Amino acid sequence: MQIKFQKISYSAEGLEPIYQYGVDLDSLLDKELSLQHLESYLWTPEKIQDLIDESLALQEDEEIEYQVDGGHLFMIIDKNEVFFYNSLENKKEEDFIWPLAQFIEFLQDFKKFVEENS
Repeated sequence: MQIKFQKISYSAEGLEPIYQYGVDLDSLLDKELSLQHLESYLWTPEKIQDLIDESLALQEDEEIEYQVDGGHLFMIIDKNEVFFYNSLENKKEEDFIWPLAQFIEFLQDFKKFVEENS
C-alpha cells in the first residue's frame, strides 16, 4: 500500500511518553482524509488482528459497525466493502469506500507497523 503510518508522541517533559498510532496525512489521497481519525493510543497488534478476523468471518448479510477507540473514524464493514466516515462530521454519505481485500491489506500493514514500533 502507498499509505504510510506514523507513531505520534503526545508526551510532556517529565511524564511517561504517550504514543498514538495513525497515518501520515501526506500519504493519503484527498478522498481518504478521514483516515487521519484512525489515530489512537489504544491500538495494539491484537486489537488490529481481532478486527481483521471479525471482518473476514462476516457472512453475506452481516456487517460490523466499528468506531475507533479514542479516534473519530467510523466504519461499516460488510463481506465485500468497507464504508469510511469521519464521525466529527454529521453527514449520511460515506467519505469513501474500499473493497474488503484492500482494507484487510491496510490493516495487515498497520498491524506490522504497530508491532515494530511498540
